[in-house]
Amino acid sequence: MKRIINFYLLLILLYAMPSCTGSHQKDESIASPVALSHAGSKASCVFMTTDEKGAPVVSWVEADSMDHKQFYFAYWDAGTRRFTAPNLIPIANNASIHEEGMPKIAIKGDGSIIAIYETSIPSPKSKWGISDVRYIQSFDKGKSWTDARSVSQNKTAEASCSFAGLCRLGDGEIGACWLDTDPDPKEKGRPVMFAKTAAKEGFEKPVLIEPRACQCCRTAIASDKNGHVSIAYRDLLPGSVRDISVSLSSNDGKTFQRPAPFSNDHWVIDGCPHNGPSIATRNNKTYVAWFSGGMKSGVHYAELDNSGKMLVKKDISANGRFIQLCLLPNGTRITAYNKNYKDRDSIFSKIVLNKIDGNTILEKEITPPHVFATYPVVQPLNDNHVIVAWSDRGRVYYQELNTDTILDNTNESAVQTISPEKIPPSVFAALSSKTDPVCGMPLTSRTISDTTLFRGKIAGFCNKHCKEQFLKEPDRYSIH
Repeated sequence: MKRIINFYLLLILLYAMPSCTGSHQKDESIASPVALSHAGSKASCVFMTTDEKGAPVVSWVEADSMDHKQFYFAYWDAGTRRFTAPNLIPIANNASIHEEGMPKIAIKGDGSIIAIYETSIPSPKSKWGISDVRYIQSFDKGKSWTDARSVSQNKTAEASCSFAGLCRLGDGEIGACWLDTDPDPKEKGRPVMFAKTAAKEGFEKPVLIEPRACQCCRTAIASDKNGHVSIAYRDLLPGSVRDISVSLSSNDGKTFQRPAPFSNDHWVIDGCPHNGPSIATRNNKTYVAWFSGGMKSGVHYAELDNSGKMLVKKDISANGRFIQLCLLPNGTRITAYNKNYKDRDSIFSKIVLNKIDGNTILEKEITPPHVFATYPVVQPLNDNHVIVAWSDRGRVYYQELNTDTILDNTNESAVQTISPEKIPPSVFAALSSKTDPVCGMPLTSRTISDTTLFRGKIAGFCNKHCKEQFLKEPDRYSIH
């Protein structure tokens, strides 16, 4: 009997011991989403970047019941495969919280941190107020921060800066791009500006990238270790065409090529869709993902050469929005976007990933059913793992995913997919006005995204942000 017991104990020990073949190093993806934000607060604006060693860093914003705003960031812990406890970043009380111009952080090559955020001051000259992009620095891993300064050194009292992008450049400094105030108020469009940091002195004098871009879509910036910098934005072309343009630099932002519009969406729209592009660059090649409401509406992907000429364009999803893009170390591209769908009488939103390798595009839904997941961001861990984060009804979640599991496994037969912009014809016909009361954008069956009833009138909106602004101060806007 003793020999039998010892035999079984030996089997148990052998089963429990790690194999000498290295199977103990096998790491599986996090099986389910992990809540990043605190319970009881309203969280949004999740963003991801990397530290000076290339490890993921995440930031997000929370607001309590009194609308007090907290800006947090956290480092990735490779041992626990979780983000660390959050660190608080001080931001002004008048900070603007919205996904297109969200607060962001970037970490220099020496480990110091730059944090940016938008502010807004009410003004009778602008329904949106006067905005500014402010930045603060930390030289001790976020324990203390400098006073806030504007990215635009010569900003006047009536000038506005907003919709900024941020990244670490190949030389270890930080590059930022943003929309500035148009010097001629009679002209539509706003200039795209760029500035980079210089040691501990903050940002240098800004330079002009583009004199006339779409007024309220986010800008995007990316770089690689070889000094290549790419800036993408929604351009404002003659005839109110809103195509995507890119400007490239090969010397860490010292000089830029002339901007080149490339998307050829021919999207004619008198207004702004609040849905800017995402960009990545490496080895003289640039990758861009974006949303369009043109003839082929939805989210798209393109590859550009070192002159900004489009080499490849792919339609990713006719029903996707808010697409983000990252490059794995091996060059594989991963995109993440949200897509609305209808199940019975309810509308939900899911997060979808695409894996693009050569001409192959694979797809995987990563969120559970019946959620309202939106505004995803994606950041690589290694050649076959990424972290994806998103917002869902006031909470921020993230999940580690093995990209080898991205196999075209969607089951669209179970749900009815709908476009985020589509509103039933009967509702569109009943609108009291065919213009968004907040931004003034003309509404069509393709551009309207939501409605509300106010004092017996039905108001339509081109995006979620405009509706939220209206609901805060409905008496401020008129519905004709």
